[in-house]
Amino acid sequence: MSQLMRDEQYDSDLYIDSGCSGHMTGRKSELREFRCLKDAGKAKFGNNSTGEIKGYSMITNGKFITRKVAYVEGLQDNLISISQLVLGIGLKVSFDEEGSEIIHTESEKVILKYKRKGEMYPLNIKPIEGKPSICLIAEESLEDSSL
Repeated sequence: MSQLMRDEQYDSDLYIDSGCSGHMTGRKSELREFRCLKDAGKAKFGNNSTGEIKGYSMITNGKFITRKVAYVEGLQDNLISISQLVLGIGLKVSFDEEGSEIIHTESEKVILKYKRKGEMYPLNIKPIEGKPSICLIAEESLEDSSL
């Protein structure tokens, strides 16, 4: 039996996570262009529990876009994967005792800068919220997969 999460149970911050294999959230209301997938797999959490991946989407504040974000049922945090953020995208992430920066590699322009929160590095964006787009179940063959 699945348990529904109330908004106050979710952490609204996005956290940069070096151990996270991919971007993921449990807040469907922050996702744009959501695409449901049947049997998309499961995400394993640090406490060895799992959550079902219901589909993929993006999170944006209008200026910064994070793509291929998994919607994971039951996840209370919003996790941004460092490897997914930098590999093949032309970005780098810099950490120090004050906080972090996301930098465009070619121009060296700082795209986002944010302060450390204890031992965590939250991503300082406020995602656009509202109803996500309509979800249609899609099945992909290995030949057609773009994920």
